[in-house]
Amino acid sequence: MGDRRRRSLFLLLLAVLPFFLCPAPAPAAEKGVAVLLSREIAPYVVMVEGLEARLRAPVHRFFLDEKGSPYSLGGHGGQLLAGEYDALVAVGPEALAYLQTLPGSVPLLFAMVLNPEKTRKPGKAPLCGVSLNIPAEAQFAALLARLPGLRRLGVLFDPANNQEWFAAATAPAAARGIELVPLRVERQVGRLELVGDFAGLDAILFIPDKSIVSKAVIQHVIKQAVLQRTPAVGYNRFFVDSGAALSLLIDYRRVGAQVAAQVERLQAGGKCAEILAPEFELAVNEEVWRKIKGEE
Repeated sequence: MGDRRRRSLFLLLLAVLPFFLCPAPAPAAEKGVAVLLSREIAPYVVMVEGLEARLRAPVHRFFLDEKGSPYSLGGHGGQLLAGEYDALVAVGPEALAYLQTLPGSVPLLFAMVLNPEKTRKPGKAPLCGVSLNIPAEAQFAALLARLPGLRRLGVLFDPANNQEWFAAATAPAAARGIELVPLRVERQVGRLELVGDFAGLDAILFIPDKSIVSKAVIQHVIKQAVLQRTPAVGYNRFFVDSGAALSLLIDYRRVGAQVAAQVERLQAGGKCAEILAPEFELAVNEEVWRKIKGEE
């Protein structure tokens, strides 16, 4: 009887032993996120650093070369194979245009793109990401916090590029008691001509416009504004460095965190079909501000 019991116990041990000796199956490896930068410039890199600081998943950086093809400084053989990742993030308009040409259904997000709706390819899913467009309402609110007496705001723009923006911004400005005064830039043969009256303005607002990118033109307008004790308002660090009293500065690192939150939502099984406005702050050039206010 004892031998039979010992034999049964021995056979039982032989049956269960493989379960203890064989290792448990490894969890599925996390694919991570591929980030494609249009160019390796400081704002793009800072944005990606903000993304990496927030995400737990591994992030693999790729860059577009001069021929518009992606390459990597690290692993993955330098090739961007969409299927190897849980999500793709385009940084800049060129990267977004490229990633929209890839086949497959890997979620695509973007950042650092102005007017992203205009870059969406036909037949592609709704875009998800963070644009470079600061809503007009948010700009007016920030300016009124610093300039509570703001009533007449000159807007510098080329109608060929931004007439639609100016028309759409008129109503929200009026709702806050602000009259928008057009300062139109017209392209003539070999030069730009400014059409508009600077007199009686409480501030002058620059908005992103591909016709107004010349440093000489921007600095000339800023100089004229300072001479008339009128605050000029820019939209990046260059403006305050060039003498503008104020500038609406996008926080690129926080933009990276905004995109990371969207990636995490997708990884958790959620959906993303929204375009968010970027986080920003109103920077003040204190020296110029005191000069305009007659405190020097």
